[in-house]
Order: sequence, then C-alpha cells, then structure tokens
Amino acid sequence: MRVVLTGATSLPGLALLEALLRSGHDVRCVVRPESPNAGRLAGHDVAILRADVLDPGALSRAFAGVEAVAHVAGVEYAPAVVEAVRRAGVERLLAVSSTSAHSAYPSRSRPKREGERVVRESDLAWTIVRPTMVYGTELDRNMHLLLRFLDRSPVFPVFGGGENLWQPVYHEDLARGMLAALERDAAVGRTYDLPGRRPLAYRDLVLAAARALGRKVHLVHLPLEPARRALALAERVGLPLPVKSEQVMRLREDKAYPYEAARRDLGYAPRTFEEGIALEAERLREVGLVRR
Repeated sequence: MRVVLTGATSLPGLALLEALLRSGHDVRCVVRPESPNAGRLAGHDVAILRADVLDPGALSRAFAGVEAVAHVAGVEYAPAVVEAVRRAGVERLLAVSSTSAHSAYPSRSRPKREGERVVRESDLAWTIVRPTMVYGTELDRNMHLLLRFLDRSPVFPVFGGGENLWQPVYHEDLARGMLAALERDAAVGRTYDLPGRRPLAYRDLVLAAARALGRKVHLVHLPLEPARRALALAERVGLPLPVKSEQVMRLREDKAYPYEAARRDLGYAPRTFEEGIALEAERLREVGLVRR
C-alpha cells in the first residue's frame, strides 16, 4: 500500500514508519519546510515531501497518488488534513489523537475532540486511535526526563499521595496498534484507545523507573492543594515556572483506559510498563544519557 505519513519525525511517527516499512508498504513522509528534525529520517527508504499541515493545497499535492494517509502530526490539524485527503482523492485515513480527549479539563480535551469530530463527520474511510503517554527512547517527552532525574537524585517529589493511575504505552506497541488500525477493514469507522497493558499508580511508576536504573529512590510527598495555590499565585505575578498549576490539578485525574475493542479488532497486546521502561533505560545507557 502507498501511504503518506505526517508527523514522521516524532517518536510515534518514527515507530509507525518503521512498522510500515517492515510490512512492505511504500511510504512518503510529509515534513514541515522548516523542520529541524528531518535528519531523523536518514537511513529510511522513504520519499520526503515538504509541506505544512495547515496548508491543504500543499498537503493535497503531497497526498496525490497514494492509497492511505496516516496522520500522526496531531488531530488538531484535522480540518486541513481532511480537506487535503478529499482533494487528493484518497479514501483511507488513520488519524492519531490522544487519550487527552477523555480529560475533564477542556484545555486538554477540547482540541482533541474537535479534531476527532471533523474526522468522524468526513465521508472518508477513517479510523481514530488514541495513545496514552508514549515512551521508549530519548525522543519521548516524559519518561526519559524522569529516568534522567532519577539517575541523578535519590529523592523524588510527588504531588499528593501518588495514587492517581497512569498507563503509558511503549512506542513499538503503539506502532503495531496503529499499523493494524490502518490495515484492517474492521477498524474503519472506529475509535480505539491504545494504552499500555495495565494501569499503575504514579508512585509505583516512579519506583519501577528507579528499579530499571538499578537505583533506590525516596519519594517526598508534597501536599497537592497548597502546591497548586502557590503555583497559581506565582503565575499571576508572572514568575517563570517549570510546572503549571493546571498540570498539578490534572494529577488528580486517572489516566487509565480499557482497550478490549483494540484487542478484539486489532490484536492489540501491549507490554507492561516494567518491561518497557527497562528497555528505555537500556537505550538511554547506550546513548550516554544515564549512567551504566
């Protein structure tokens, strides 16, 4: 199948690209004209096309002559992408959203849900997938920073009790789920959550990450509400902060999602966080970001 992939230089995009190539698909990658990350595609047998995901005209030219579009660059850009897919005469669309669509905080959920609505209301053969937090290499935005912190510090601060549930997904497991969602007819017109195998409390996630490094860590629990108020006050006076008050509030939300539909339709079978974080820790050792 001839496939165009957006967001190919991101962690989930690269994982899907490699899965597509292993399965024998002919892949084109759409990269922003000013992208500093195009070099990540070196060594992959792909055509690289320069286009902005907000430009339907440029996108439709990039999409011409393919059978499917895998849009990983953000479901928020669905209006331009759907228009471009229609212009190019492509029927099959895989749109990658996020489990943030489930959030009770509109700043997180509204952009995802609005993009998903545009995809669902199209006349395309669409599938939407919603990954949880994606991890697995130095390109992830969360777990690699956690591992590097734990590698340097025997103490880790936790807002509140750390009972809130997380369910991160290893990048290769996500890629297999996305590939099946693109290839299988049963996935057309469906939306799937794609999390890790099982949820775990945040405090247990931190402890598992420390074990993957062979480190011991002491968790220091900080009262959540006083921390939120202090951050909100600092925001009002314009102080630069590494964490926003809303981020602390969102720690109260569980991020755990069932995936029976994905298991049934896609054969989705992700690994545990303990297995995945051990692989990421080894990867970070290889590239020198944590100690051996």
